[in-house]
Parts: sequence; structure tokens; C-alpha cells
Amino acid sequence: MIYFTSDLHFGHANISKHCNRPFKNVAEMDAVLIANWNAVVRPNDEIYILGDLIYKSANHASYYLKQLNGRKYMIRGNHDRFLSDESVHSFFEWVKDYHVLSYKDTRFVLFHYPIA
Repeated sequence: MIYFTSDLHFGHANISKHCNRPFKNVAEMDAVLIANWNAVVRPNDEIYILGDLIYKSANHASYYLKQLNGRKYMIRGNHDRFLSDESVHSFFEWVKDYHVLSYKDTRFVLFHYPIA
């Protein structure tokens, strides 16, 4: 299977308030997001992450990435500062700013930001 996701904001304590997420705290949000991800994504599935995955440093990022199923492809978002440390790149098949995916005669532009 191929999946797409974005803006999960693991570790972002204020995202629940900013986006009306129904969690008491960041620990609860992170646990639910990880459980939901792994309930759907299997180890050999492909998942394209279109930015803003983790709001923490690279040290914290490995904590989340080790728990998430799937072959992960990462498109950088504005909150993905953890990607500045290339040690976390090993969790991904690749890390890019932009990608064009061709699938069954259809081209998909993968980018974090809106394209006018």
C-alpha cells in the first residue's frame, strides 16, 4: 500500500491548542498518533510524509521514528528542524524538499507548501 500524511507535529506541545486536537497533553497525542499510524501502516507499506512530522530535535526524532511502521519518504516541512541532523536520515528511504511521484499513469506533486 501507499499512504500519504502530513502535519502530525509529534512532540509539539501547543499543536492541540492551535488546531483543536482532542488531547489532554502532548504525550497522549503522540501515543494516539503512533497507535493510529501502526494500526494502518504495515512494515513494508510506503508512506510519504509531506512535512511537519516532528517538532523536536534529532535526539527526540529517533524515539518517534523507531516506532513508526512503513518505508518512510520525507518531504521537508517548515517545522522539520530535526532533519538538519543527517543522522536521522537513515530512518527514511529519502529526504527531499519536493518530489514528483508517478503512479498508474498519474503524476503527483509532493510538497509541503501550497502551490499556486
